Amino acid sequence: MAEPESAEYQGRRRAPVPALRGTVLVAGGIGVAVLVLLSLVVIVLTAPQKPRVPAVGQPAAPPTPAAPDGSSPAGRSPTAARPSPSPSPSLSLSPSASPSSSPSRSPSPAPSAPTSQPPALPPPLQPVSYEAEASGNVLFHGARVAPMGGASGAAGVYALGAPNGGMLVFGGIAGGGGGRYTVTVYFQNPDRADRAGRMTVNSGAPVTLRYPSTGPASVASTSVGVVLTAGTGNTIVLDNLDSRAADVDRIVVAPS
Repeated sequence: MAEPESAEYQGRRRAPVPALRGTVLVAGGIGVAVLVLLSLVVIVLTAPQKPRVPAVGQPAAPPTPAAPDGSSPAGRSPTAARPSPSPSPSLSLSPSASPSSSPSRSPSPAPSAPTSQPPALPPPLQPVSYEAEASGNVLFHGARVAPMGGASGAAGVYALGAPNGGMLVFGGIAGGGGGRYTVTVYFQNPDRADRAGRMTVNSGAPVTLRYPSTGPASVASTSVGVVLTAGTGNTIVLDNLDSRAADVDRIVVAPS
């Protein structure tokens, strides 16, 4: 029988085993790395190629159509095959014309002190005619409007005075600034004898008037001086208490 080996001998024979295992592991790792590298190369070679993306800002070239005669378009000029892009409109950033400078203002002279002047007098009143048949007048006690031959408005006021006490009131008589005026009465008296009448201004004392005969188709006039107040609030009344007064066409008021 063989004798068992001593412990010292067994240790010396098993010493190279770890070095051998390291070599095997390194070789295995290199083999795995080679396989991985080969796999990557195969994947890259067999993968489909992606189309080239044109640069940003440049339009992609359109596909070149085949020529009708079958010839290859490779020999054609690029200029003829691709239309030149139209230039983009440029924005003008030049400033507009500068506004003209505002004119300098010279100081205005100081206003002179107003001079005291006497108050202006009202303009002289021109003669104003008032028709007896005007709608603004007032008729009392049977006085009436009827046609009148020779009258300015072809009509007048009849039946003034007795026996019915007819009365004609002119209102709104203009007196300007006030003062003396002349009132002219245009009348008609168809009788052979004279007629009498009276005039009252602004509720003052009545003034007696004489109306001579005019015939049935004529108009005459008589005048009397009166005093009117300023403004247009004057009234003139024509009537008669004792007898029939003349028929009235109109009155005219004028400054004396």
